[in-house]
Amino acid sequence: MSTLERHHRFALAIRLIGHHTKLSIVHAATAVRLETLRRLYREIHERPPRGGPLANSVGTVAKTRGQQAHASLFARLYLARQGPVLDQAIDYLALTDAYDLYLALLPGGSRPLLPINLAWAVASDLRSGQASFSRCPRCDVQYLLMHTGSLGLRCPICALYVRA
Repeated sequence: MSTLERHHRFALAIRLIGHHTKLSIVHAATAVRLETLRRLYREIHERPPRGGPLANSVGTVAKTRGQQAHASLFARLYLARQGPVLDQAIDYLALTDAYDLYLALLPGGSRPLLPINLAWAVASDLRSGQASFSRCPRCDVQYLLMHTGSLGLRCPICALYVRA
């Protein structure tokens, strides 16, 4: 591995860790040793990384229409950055670029409804076919349709509008 390639891997690891990405995802993206990633996480966040399992699918973790709407926004940003043809593997640079743009689009001071680990699950579900886009016949918005989970087939934008 060249020095430049090693530098790019560490730069990506720092970006992902900066967003509190699970170390198993960072390791898959960069091939940097887990012990090195743990030390890097402690240095960046001044605390050890949290443990716990990864979400198998965003559909099983997203519980609200707001989360579904945010997942739809992120998915569109990811596809715009990554391209319409989904590769065999997740494009981690596209993932971090799309996530940074997602955060920039949020109103000032609001917390994201879609943490980076769920954003990774969205990209994974799009790649595997467990999620796709559907167009709402009422509002004409494309939204992320998750083929697993309990949110059903309704448009999250229309559902949120009804509640408002």
